[in-house]
Amino acid sequence: MKMKLGYVFLIVLAFMHLNPINAQFAAVPNETDKSAIKVDLGGEWHFSHPRKYHRDSLLKGSENKHDIQVPGEWTMQGFSLEPGETGTYKRDFAIPDNWKNSTVYLRCDAVFSKAVVKINGQIAGAHQGPMMAFEFDVTDYLTYTSDNAISLEVTAETMADTLMSGTQYAAHQMGGILRKIFLYAVPQVHLSDLSIKTDLDRKYENAVLKVDASINCKQLSEDVLIVSRLFDPKGNEVKLNNSKHRLNLNDKGKTPLSLSFAVNKPLKWDAEHPHLYRLEMDIHSRAGKEKIVKYIGFRVIEVVGNELYVNGKPVKLKGVNHHEVHPLMGRSLNPELWKLDVELLKKANVNYLRTSHYPTSEEFVEWCDKLGIYVELENPLCWIGHHANKHWIKNAPEDNSFYPYFEEVAKLNIGFFRNHPSIIMWSMANESKWTHNWSKLADFYKQSDPSRPVTFHDQAYGGFNNYGSGKMPVANIHYPGTGGPKVAEDFNRPLLFGEFAHLNTYNRVEIVTDPGVRDVWGRGFKSMWEGMYASRGCLGGAIWSGIDDVFYLPDGRAVGYGEWGPIDGWRREKPEYYHMKKSYSPVKVHNLQIAATDLNKGIQLQVENRFDFTDLAECSIYWTLETESGQARMSLAPKQSGILTIHPKSNDLNGKILYLTFTSPQGIEVEKCAIEIGEVQRNKLPFSSVAQSALHVEEEDGCLKVDGESFAWLFDIQKGKVKEATVEGETVLKMGAELMMLKLTTGECLTEHSLDIPFYNEVCSHWEVSNVTWTNQNDTIEINVAGNYEQAVGTIKYQLSQDGVMTITYDFESLIEMNPRQWGIVFTTSANVNHLKWYRRGLWSSYPDNHIGRINGEAIPFATQAFLSESFGQQPDNDWRYDANRLGTNDFRATRENIYWASLTSEEGKGMAVISDGTQGFRAFVNPDKTISFLVTDYTTGGGDLFFSGHYSNERIKLNKGSNLHGIVKLQLVKSNL
Repeated sequence: MKMKLGYVFLIVLAFMHLNPINAQFAAVPNETDKSAIKVDLGGEWHFSHPRKYHRDSLLKGSENKHDIQVPGEWTMQGFSLEPGETGTYKRDFAIPDNWKNSTVYLRCDAVFSKAVVKINGQIAGAHQGPMMAFEFDVTDYLTYTSDNAISLEVTAETMADTLMSGTQYAAHQMGGILRKIFLYAVPQVHLSDLSIKTDLDRKYENAVLKVDASINCKQLSEDVLIVSRLFDPKGNEVKLNNSKHRLNLNDKGKTPLSLSFAVNKPLKWDAEHPHLYRLEMDIHSRAGKEKIVKYIGFRVIEVVGNELYVNGKPVKLKGVNHHEVHPLMGRSLNPELWKLDVELLKKANVNYLRTSHYPTSEEFVEWCDKLGIYVELENPLCWIGHHANKHWIKNAPEDNSFYPYFEEVAKLNIGFFRNHPSIIMWSMANESKWTHNWSKLADFYKQSDPSRPVTFHDQAYGGFNNYGSGKMPVANIHYPGTGGPKVAEDFNRPLLFGEFAHLNTYNRVEIVTDPGVRDVWGRGFKSMWEGMYASRGCLGGAIWSGIDDVFYLPDGRAVGYGEWGPIDGWRREKPEYYHMKKSYSPVKVHNLQIAATDLNKGIQLQVENRFDFTDLAECSIYWTLETESGQARMSLAPKQSGILTIHPKSNDLNGKILYLTFTSPQGIEVEKCAIEIGEVQRNKLPFSSVAQSALHVEEEDGCLKVDGESFAWLFDIQKGKVKEATVEGETVLKMGAELMMLKLTTGECLTEHSLDIPFYNEVCSHWEVSNVTWTNQNDTIEINVAGNYEQAVGTIKYQLSQDGVMTITYDFESLIEMNPRQWGIVFTTSANVNHLKWYRRGLWSSYPDNHIGRINGEAIPFATQAFLSESFGQQPDNDWRYDANRLGTNDFRATRENIYWASLTSEEGKGMAVISDGTQGFRAFVNPDKTISFLVTDYTTGGGDLFFSGHYSNERIKLNKGSNLHGIVKLQLVKSNL
């Protein structure tokens, strides 16, 4: 039975007040005088809940007990509870005998979302709060004479879940022990509540390392010796004055400890130079010894005017939002995935992550420390007072009783994460209604951690959800649109676009039909980012979102908001990933086409350094030019432009392409580009044209037959269409041309997915011919067709020449009103004419070989690597480009914009090529009868996703009744040149 929300509020708030969250943490030691420090409690536990649950893997002896893996979501392992019900985790464990005189803590990094912990049947503590670490002193509950028993009673869908919108956002019930859980032993005199700060002087050169902590004493000890040592990133010890500190303890309990060390000219930490120092603290007492090791970064964060400064320099945040997500594990990840996520995003020139909408793991933040990514750590508070969470219809977010929970959540996050240099900003909540509770919490943050700014994700301007969070040091707005950078320019605070550039997600019909909309996203994103980069007051922003948020449940369903990541759930790079990497690139080469004349001074290139801290002298620059290669050097300060000169030996450079690669000091390729020199051939086909010959024409049985020496055209006069084309007797074309007019489509923010999303790929309907005439002049056959569709009326002119070229000129008048995504004409080939090749003008000069938007390439409908999902939950083995549906792989069926040519041929090389000038698009797809159709577009634009569609406003064309649709398509019959 589901409890009423108001009643749940009262129960949970009472629980919060009776069981305050322990926001203090002992320092987990790296060494002690014990043989073992930790006991890992991960692995198989027993799980039970009140209701009988039918599943194959029942434990013997009880129909409602099951095995469950920890960490892990219970839903992703096939369990489900009613809201308010409790599931119980149980297991036995042993502890080392030599822990008897130690203090033992239980640490759990995340339980969702309310847990009562029992050791050997006794309540050791209770925790309320999702996705946050907590710990209890369990020393007094342990036994050393036999194995111990631990249980966690975890309640489903509590108010903490509601305040995070966790289950709602994941579109499945979140619950369970989601991150690591372990016991650790420390001496009875040990360090806790550790806080490390690095203050820099006015010149940002010298530092003072400050350590504040508590000595937690459970055993009287007259004297405690603390020995501190500091090591630089290369492992060299840094001399510390007063490195030994003695403390007299007269009472049990906590005694404050404050240490301060001057450090001369330390290497500073920033996202481009993540220099980590190792701080070691040895705690000696009669109770024993422990060594604490922490990796720290010397850096200072300041808000001055409308910019955010790191170590005295303004930074631009190039970011993504990061959810904890995996298709099969849900929101319970592992260390390998946390590391991989940071590595993938760092490789994509991302320097900032927002942990939406809850704190991430300790391991994830450690990798951000090591690799250099700024982190905005967000509380697990989402949509409080926002219409997206329906629970606020009858409940007031300004209720004072919520504030204690908000503050306890903040205390936990500050206490657990404050020593990480990568965390440069705290976020109080996501998209919530501003009330006095948040104002009070902002004051708490300012007092608790003045070393970092705080933000709040509502809307800094405009009408929607703007309730006056003007006191926050960093302002925030979501989805500001193309006008946002201009607004930010003169904003009185740094303005962060906390969510922007939403990827195509809800226009699912468009996506399954044409994956090219993902490639076109790059054009809108590039334009947006350029505006953000140029706007001084725009701090930067986080793309929504970093990784696809889709979960494959054990019952066969797929849920979650959608495929909105540049990285998919399996951690494969999607087309948007490279667009993000290129737009965020800290190095820009602005003249990608240069004249072949006057190269006596070498090849001179205009280079812009967009690093915040890195001089290009720190980077490696490699170049190749046909058989030549070399390494260039250039000193160029951050935020400056200059000239890079390349000196090849060859003087014959016309028509050649110079390739440049820039590698960061961390060894990451941050930019790769291709520079065209002089006149580069783009229209050269990798085929031979059919033999030029005189044409023989005859009209018979309602068809016009046009024969050349090695090719033939057959035109159906009654239908006003090409019926067939052959090359050396092989049929290569079966139908054309047909007008296609596709409207922009999108959908709602649905969280249910289907394998049967319909394609939107239809040509115009109900074609009726009104007139057909043909002439033969100078051995060029011209056929003029007049007719109408339900959607348009007009003419198509076909001109057939001796060299096997058919030129189609179409001129239609729209009979309907629509906002189009594509229009053009469609042809259909034989099933075996399915080898696609192309050469195009790209948004970028260079692409990875597996990118669907690459400059030139080839694809077939279903390669051996193709992955056609027949049910949810199947993990693909290959690149994203090989994912397929009935229309073909992502690579085959995607629109290629701005083609110079695109061809479809048989394996033997017989077929046709569309010859263009870099303005038309080309899209191929497989029909139900296995034939291949291709669309040649004279208008194509980005997808209709409701969050990003506005970024194409400058290129959208609305068709009204009477609007003209005009184009010229040149079709060349070809054969193999072998």
